[in-house]
Amino acid sequence: MPRTIALTSLLTLALAVVLTTTVQAQADVPHPRLVDVELRPSAPLTAVLEAGLDVIEVHGLGRVRILEWPGDEAALARLGGRVTLIDADPGRTAAERAAADLASRPTPRGRRVRSAAGRDGVFRTETLPPFGSGSMGGYWTLAEVKMKLDDLVASDTQDLIADKLDTLGTTVKGRPIWGLRIAKPILGPDTRPVVFYNALTHAREPEGMQALFYFVDDLLARYGSDPVATYLLEHRIIYIVPVVNPDGYVQNQTTNPGGGGMWRKNLRDNDLSGTVTGGDGVDLNRNYGYQWGLDNMGSSGSMSSDTYRGPSAFSEPETQAERDIVVALQPKTGLSFHTYSDLILNPWGYTVSAAPDSNTFYEWNDDMSLGNGYTTGQATRVLYSVNGEFNDWTYGDTVLKPRAYTWTPEVGGPGDGFWPVPSRIVPLAEETLRISDYVASIAGPFVRVERADVVGGPLTAGVNRFVTLRARHRGISGNAGPGLQATLASLSPGASVVSGAVTYPTLPPLTSADASDGGSFLVAVDDTVTPGRLLRFRADFSAPDGFFSRDTVELLCGVPTVVAADDASSGLGQWTPGTWGIVSGDPGHPSRYLADSPMGAYGNTANNPLTRIATLDLSAGVHAYALFDARWQFESDYDCGLIEASLDGVTYVPLTGTGTSLGRTGGVQPNGKPVYDGARNLWRGERADLSGFAGPLGTAVRLRYRVLSDPGARLAGLDFDSLRVVVYDPAAQPSQVAVGDRPAAPRLELAAPAPNPVRTRARFAFSLPSAGAARLEVFDLAGRRVILLADEAFPAGRHECHWDGRDGGGRWAAAGVYLARLTSATGTAVRRFAVLR
Repeated sequence: MPRTIALTSLLTLALAVVLTTTVQAQADVPHPRLVDVELRPSAPLTAVLEAGLDVIEVHGLGRVRILEWPGDEAALARLGGRVTLIDADPGRTAAERAAADLASRPTPRGRRVRSAAGRDGVFRTETLPPFGSGSMGGYWTLAEVKMKLDDLVASDTQDLIADKLDTLGTTVKGRPIWGLRIAKPILGPDTRPVVFYNALTHAREPEGMQALFYFVDDLLARYGSDPVATYLLEHRIIYIVPVVNPDGYVQNQTTNPGGGGMWRKNLRDNDLSGTVTGGDGVDLNRNYGYQWGLDNMGSSGSMSSDTYRGPSAFSEPETQAERDIVVALQPKTGLSFHTYSDLILNPWGYTVSAAPDSNTFYEWNDDMSLGNGYTTGQATRVLYSVNGEFNDWTYGDTVLKPRAYTWTPEVGGPGDGFWPVPSRIVPLAEETLRISDYVASIAGPFVRVERADVVGGPLTAGVNRFVTLRARHRGISGNAGPGLQATLASLSPGASVVSGAVTYPTLPPLTSADASDGGSFLVAVDDTVTPGRLLRFRADFSAPDGFFSRDTVELLCGVPTVVAADDASSGLGQWTPGTWGIVSGDPGHPSRYLADSPMGAYGNTANNPLTRIATLDLSAGVHAYALFDARWQFESDYDCGLIEASLDGVTYVPLTGTGTSLGRTGGVQPNGKPVYDGARNLWRGERADLSGFAGPLGTAVRLRYRVLSDPGARLAGLDFDSLRVVVYDPAAQPSQVAVGDRPAAPRLELAAPAPNPVRTRARFAFSLPSAGAARLEVFDLAGRRVILLADEAFPAGRHECHWDGRDGGGRWAAAGVYLARLTSATGTAVRRFAVLR
């Protein structure tokens, strides 16, 4: 291949000329208004969808947010609802916000990148704006997307990128639709699972394109140093189509060069006028061939509608290109990025009936949405009905190709809109990384920890315990194994794993198993670890064929004291229930449980607490937790559930749980506070941290659950069961024994004080192998002696000394970490311990 590089400042313009088909004489395309519509009972949501209006947000059955285009007035009038103007020109507003955001920070310098060779075979260099600082309101233009794709190809030093871009087809206006293969080459037939990603199906949703590139850059940057990324790039084929709708995207650049363009469809000239007017274009995500044109609610037959489905299934060259590449690649999984609403949508979109794999979708969705607060599920259940869309076709059409499992992330919240400000481009892309990684992982072998158990009692400071891991293959294809094994490593100071790998039987897709022959890991916890402290471990699964997967395990240290429990069997007698109730007979949860909305969905404008009548005494503890099983479903960004605690019964503080995310502005969520947002579909254990209420002030702690909602959508709310409130009391921990039952030990030994950490009094046990003088002292970490506890002659055997927590001058020792040192003629022993005040 020719390697000549010609440097020229004119090449960006030249590329734009090549990429940009001359737009036919442009009419002055009107812009929409942003309005809220309060619906009448006689004109429900179905009537709005059947009217073909540009619905962008649905808040329950009574309120929708619409982009009102010129010509929509009659349809709105027929609905008869109350219309409130929100923004007369949302595109201009988005552009102004972007300009102000960019002006508020230094202008980053672009990077010189190499373009693909031109017709003359010569490579050229151009300037690509940094990620998040593209030329269209912070977003890369179509020309800049091409630069980015060319740069991925040209700068590939690890042999992970295809040698050239694929042109999958051309648009209505003749623009190329690009695809790019990302995978380490292998010899022979390539049967690795394919993962398919696309974006910018709807031309006004560029954050999806940026999120896709962010995922690609992140994955490539981790190759060789992160075994997870390395495994995915060597054992998957990742295929990306960053711009499905180039014509529509250029249309937005033409009308709104600073960003904020609201054009959604492609540029089919519906009226054959030769100009682009508001009635032109086809909604590409209503043009796929599965359930195409099923009804006028999930798509529109009106050419002027923004959800116009086209004259026939796959009538558009853009969807034909997507169809053909999907049929050729036969992907296992995939994502089609859209914005916005903080959703993860899976099939079906055309019906409320559950997909055949609905329980598996629930499992995957719960994993993908962990920590980001996205609501997951079918569009018909959490948004609105659609037909002829991408996910339903990839999943439902098994004639042209095998079934694929694909999702639509609707990236960003209501405050972001279709064109989030540039400073939000990276944060939004980051919150989708887990989704993108997960979808790539489940395309083939992918093992996670289903359950971790401590054998013989909880992990305890100074005691070794065996930990067992139950493994689950959550992937959709390929076996994990043979030769599957796992290793466990501590991520927390004070804990260590002192055993090697354990083996597992071969796991077919979507199956679980314990380790072979009862295999387990021996975990040692230092005797200075505070009871109730959360210890984290890394579990790595591997197999001889190169398989690798990683998960994190969390275990609490110490013996808990249960101060309250409720499994719903006793009814609501322990609670001030409000409208909460007891539910039984649920096939997904055989035992009774507590629910904020036992009859189905929570109400509008709810502030629904469930307050425990008796207070909790957490005063003896250094850590405390509320442990319970839970599931929930809330309207993302607007409604939420909380678990809260209070010292006085007046001021309540939201607690951080394993499934909480931070509340957002725009609805009734407490901004920046931990809330249960989005959805968890399947029952799982939940842990809420009460440690901030443990200690001397925690003698009468109030606990409550609460559900908050706005006037919009009404979903299932919060369900929980098997509540246990536990406190970790140092005095209740088992004593550390320096020796066994024999009177003497073969060597000098010193146990950590009991209890550890120390509050007021502590007992030190030690043993001497022979009679003689011994000295026991306490030092701070600076090496200063705090107190001399013993300095005398002792017989051989076990002995104890007591300490009242004061120094040699009679003052209380300050909170901190200390060293106890035992010295005799036979040696020296040192123990670390903590003092709490």
